[in-house]
Amino acid sequence: MRKKVLFLLILVLALTPLFSITDSLKVFDTKEWLELEEVIKCNKERSIVDPVYSSFIKSDVTDFEKARAEYLYSRYLADNDYKDEAKEHLVYNKNYVDSMDKSNEILNLIAQIDYSSAKTYISKDYLGAGLENSNLTKEAIKKYPDEAYFIVTNGWRLIYTPQIAGGSNKNAIKGLEPILKEIDNISISNKYSAYGALATAHFNRKDYKESKEYLDLAFDIYYGEPPLLELERDLEKKLK
Repeated sequence: MRKKVLFLLILVLALTPLFSITDSLKVFDTKEWLELEEVIKCNKERSIVDPVYSSFIKSDVTDFEKARAEYLYSRYLADNDYKDEAKEHLVYNKNYVDSMDKSNEILNLIAQIDYSSAKTYISKDYLGAGLENSNLTKEAIKKYPDEAYFIVTNGWRLIYTPQIAGGSNKNAIKGLEPILKEIDNISISNKYSAYGALATAHFNRKDYKESKEYLDLAFDIYYGEPPLLELERDLEKKLK
């Protein structure tokens, strides 16, 4: 009897996942945030984006949420060639990161990674801001391997890091695939970014069919972000 109970216990432990994915951003999927994210990720005209951005920034949200908004908006401005304004909003991003409540280490790391990512994207400072972003991401995924944002961001890190420096599209895919099992339980931001990362990694590995499948899933959420539109054009050439 004891052997049978012990066997069943071992079987249960073997079938139980080592960890379950958590998502600290899901609680911030408010109507107001999703409206802002949609108009920016879909690259709407400034006449549409600016009022939504202003309304969100002036609303009663935390400095963490305002930092996220500035991160998105500064990248949007850079994508649309408003480079000077993008740099101004990068400063606002940093100010909100500095003033936010630091008691939640996960949110603090997310804000720092977002800011260094925006700084890299806008200034193209890959040796400085890019390395800072990479180091922050590695620190975060080591401390919190089950946090969705860090899993997705680490996937992008592996995609964009040169192979000689440890980058790997294969490892990016391997790291991102577990998130698919809980895709319906994570925030819209992380879901969209995970699909985009998988589409990019599969494209880089010349797995064009898989790349298109993931890109279509990303576009079912938001359509219009310039980097993914470029990927779509590249895929069309490969799938002709």
